Amino acid sequence: MAQERELTTRIRSLDELAEIVTAIRAIAASQMQQALKSSAAIGRYSELIRTALSDAASLLSADETISPKAANGGQVLFGAEHGLCGGFNQQLLREIEPYSQQQAEKHFFIVVGSRAARLCRERGLQPDVAVPMATHYAGVTGTAHGVAADLFHMFSTRQVARVELFYAMHVGQALKVQRQQLLPLDLPREKPRSPQSPPIINVRPRQLLDGMISEYLFAALENAAMQSFFSENFARFRTMEAAHQNIRKKSSDLTTLARRMRQEAVTSEILELISGAEALSSTRNAKPLSRC
Repeated sequence: MAQERELTTRIRSLDELAEIVTAIRAIAASQMQQALKSSAAIGRYSELIRTALSDAASLLSADETISPKAANGGQVLFGAEHGLCGGFNQQLLREIEPYSQQQAEKHFFIVVGSRAARLCRERGLQPDVAVPMATHYAGVTGTAHGVAADLFHMFSTRQVARVELFYAMHVGQALKVQRQQLLPLDLPREKPRSPQSPPIINVRPRQLLDGMISEYLFAALENAAMQSFFSENFARFRTMEAAHQNIRKKSSDLTTLARRMRQEAVTSEILELISGAEALSSTRNAKPLSRC
């Protein structure tokens, strides 16, 4: 009886765990759908800003530089805020570790995602800046805006000139780590002549270019953040799907074991009743002893 009660308790606990896993899986699926819808618009916006940035660069005079000179370089990594997403963060760190070890002393490291930042510290990669990653698709834009503001401040004050961006992207049924160069800007200074009149601007070309660089950094980081957000939830969905299948299998095995134990207990009771009945019948049918 004690074993049966223990099995019943374990089965009940597995059923409750299955409900939690199902809820997490459903939330991840919903977040993936929302992120997928947003990614298309963000991609179009990024292309538009890239074109506008190229137009603004063409307005500079020949003696003006697009990017300020600076010796420092850095990396920006988009990871996960929470766990339950399998090896999502580990895959990112495997890609960025070789590049981090090759960097010079003047190097900064920005990590987006509390879980990813903690894993970086465990591996000896100390982030200079660690910020939380959005846990809802509506917060991705705010996260990217904050990182872009910090990055543009360092760029405009000549603290950094080279920046690489690392994030996960969902390709087919797998996650692929993307490496993108944000800075220095690789833009053409001269564009082919157009029959149309040049654009009319109300600000200095340098001021216009700085504003477009700030917007370009935001667009690139927002795209990376949304791709990373989708990939994180995809990894979490797959992890919860595997966990749900394992829980169902374990619960089924325990249920089968409980049924077998109950059947064995019933069989044992029946055998005891039969043995007792046979013993009682033998006693009644025994001949009484003769008296002297």
